[in-house]
Amino acid sequence: MPSKEDLNKKNTLVNKHLCNFIESKFLREYHDQDGNIISQNKYAKHCGITSSTISKLKLPQGYDVPMSTIYNILRYEGYSLEQFFKEFEKEKGINIPD
Repeated sequence: MPSKEDLNKKNTLVNKHLCNFIESKFLREYHDQDGNIISQNKYAKHCGITSSTISKLKLPQGYDVPMSTIYNILRYEGYSLEQFFKEFEKEKGINIPD
């Protein structure tokens, strides 16, 4: 049975990959619903999150992103959770830490 420390390391790695995936998919350039480029602050407001949360998502090491943050971004982007996680699994695999 893995130790708590080993599980925490694996969780940290999954969070890193998840944040990096979100950043590459949605946070390189910000758009409104009409496709116009907007600021990070406006994008955050449209998603119902803070600009500092977006900054954390863009960190190379990622952070422990809450599911509600993921959901808020996906809702704004018109993505289902299923679609998002299928794309994530396709790109990163299903056993990231292993």
